[in-house]
Amino acid sequence: MIGISYHSGGMVDKPLAWVIEHLAHIGYDGIEIVCGPEAHIRTGDPLPPQLDQTRTLLAEHGMAVVAINPYTQPPLAQFAHQDFEGAVARWSLLIDIAVELGSRNVNFLPGWLAEGDKQAWEVLIAALKALAPYAEGKGVNLAIHNHEGQIIDSPDKCLNLIEQVGSERLKVLCDITNFWILGADVEQAVRRVGPYITHCHQKGVAGKYPFNKFLVPGEEGDELPFLPFAHALGEIGYEGYISVETFSWMRADKAQIAYDLISKGLSALGLRAAR
Repeated sequence: MIGISYHSGGMVDKPLAWVIEHLAHIGYDGIEIVCGPEAHIRTGDPLPPQLDQTRTLLAEHGMAVVAINPYTQPPLAQFAHQDFEGAVARWSLLIDIAVELGSRNVNFLPGWLAEGDKQAWEVLIAALKALAPYAEGKGVNLAIHNHEGQIIDSPDKCLNLIEQVGSERLKVLCDITNFWILGADVEQAVRRVGPYITHCHQKGVAGKYPFNKFLVPGEEGDELPFLPFAHALGEIGYEGYISVETFSWMRADKAQIAYDLISKGLSALGLRAAR
């Protein structure tokens, strides 16, 4: 079965307690929590009381933390280029937070450099090789967030990065919308990175890059072919979560609209128990 989660950055303007209760009431199974200087878990403030409160909220509402998401900080290549040790320390901290909250995934955006893709790849690989032993020791995955306009934007580039780093803990956060707006067939993209998918993102969207407009998944105008995406996940035996990714400025009922689309689609394919 495939679970449904929500990227909490879409409601970063609301307290985490409210977000967790709201999502649980709708029927979500999990939450992807944003962590950073200005996020639901504030990395500049003392962490133990925040983590204790979060664990209590999750237990009260029967929800899982499916991923830890860096928020309002540079992507990994930029961060490591500016401050290599600082980048390794930051993602090591995020790994520790994941362990404390029972999550197996920490995401990262690959980024880019003005100096060019070659140097960006070299910096990114070096940073991931430095982080990999810590992630391996903690049993946490470093999840590649493929992204348009950044150096890792296609299924084959995800696979190349995994090969170059050589760690069993380097996985793929399959952001299917980001693959699709760049012209990928959703089913082929899933099959290509299938053995390495540890988490998924889904945004609604109209149009292709660079003229696309992001929407709430399932709202009027959303063109992402969700059922082929879900079918391909079922074919590869994926049993993780799909995180709804929205933005705080989007309509207030965004979590409900997205849940209805994904829950109905997964249930129709036998990938989720009907509710």
